[in-house]
Amino acid sequence: MRRLKGFTLTELMVALAVIGILVAVVTPTIMKTRPNKNKMMIKKTFYTTEQIVATLINDARLYPDLREACDSDWLANNTETDDMYCAWGFDYNNAVRYEGETYEGDTKFAGLFKSRLNVKSGDDTVFYTTDGVKWDLSGTTTGGRSGYGAWTPGMLDGPEDAGVGQILIDVNGDDPPNARQSASSEDDFDQYVIEVMASGKLKISESDTKAIEYVTINTSIRDAL
Repeated sequence: MRRLKGFTLTELMVALAVIGILVAVVTPTIMKTRPNKNKMMIKKTFYTTEQIVATLINDARLYPDLREACDSDWLANNTETDDMYCAWGFDYNNAVRYEGETYEGDTKFAGLFKSRLNVKSGDDTVFYTTDGVKWDLSGTTTGGRSGYGAWTPGMLDGPEDAGVGQILIDVNGDDPPNARQSASSEDDFDQYVIEVMASGKLKISESDTKAIEYVTINTSIRDAL
């Protein structure tokens, strides 16, 4: 009867050691090349925000261009008691009808922004989309006369540079770590902030340096920051 040969214990130990070394060498490379889901979602949510903001600011039905009414002659002949309203971009908080809903006042921007997303749950300013992203627009508001006080000739340059506020985005919803980038942990974060100007310009918060790095891989986005 023919006897089958097997591996000796020493041979098995050597084989396991070789496999262990290969795993130790290859794993870091695989981890570096594996797509970072949070990084991808940061890019996606920024591009989504950029598209929505551009669509809203360029829709004259929602935010009409009132700069012609803001010239010095108009301002010189009107007082803070007048009912006429003058604004630029997202600073225009007058009521508008959009797809059967009315949007106005401090929550006008948040409401219109939300209407452009596939929302799964949440309230008027903090909500979740079907891709699992949490959007917090509670830090945004629409200025207008109430936000800047009485209009005077010296205030022509104010509204176009004013900020609507901040959008806090958590790219994986309520899953951990639920934190923005910190000095102690540059990579373990899933939140970042986009600052929105009344003029429609966007900027990622300066403290979210990694998020800026992820987004600015695209030259056109880098130029917009």
